[in-house]
Amino acid sequence: LNLPADTLLVTEAGSNEFTISTCVRPGQPFSHLTAAGGGLGFGLSAAVGAQLAAPDRPVVAAMGDGSMHYAITALWTAAQYGIPLTIVVASNSEYGILKEFGGIEHTTGVPGLDLPGLDIVATARSYGVDAHEAGTTDEVAELLNAGIADRNRPTLINVTTTPVSA
Repeated sequence: LNLPADTLLVTEAGSNEFTISTCVRPGQPFSHLTAAGGGLGFGLSAAVGAQLAAPDRPVVAAMGDGSMHYAITALWTAAQYGIPLTIVVASNSEYGILKEFGGIEHTTGVPGLDLPGLDIVATARSYGVDAHEAGTTDEVAELLNAGIADRNRPTLINVTTTPVSA
């Protein structure tokens, strides 16, 4: 996917964070905001704030479905104030990064790390966000371009991904 060179990318994508950091090449300095310590819960609010701070730049948030729910009400703020943020959610129905840490720490099988039944699109729509389900890479690209072009409201694109562990 090719983003405009002035895109400000905010990522809190949990188990996908390492892949993003090796694949994304920001077009300008200070154009990729992420947590250094692996904390959960800052991403969605940080993306709303980034769009307010840089209103002339497109802001894209790459979120994990688990981490997104720590501050889900940021969707309401974005919708109510017409903040033109584009959010791409990698939905694997689990806290994948915590399962990965569990493997490293030899503490697999921790309860509460599966997130079955979350409907990201319905949740986003309930907050007033223009939300879509993407099933293919082409659909992601098309919806991402449309979201970036829409400077009047937030757009969310949900993409089902493979769980860290089945």
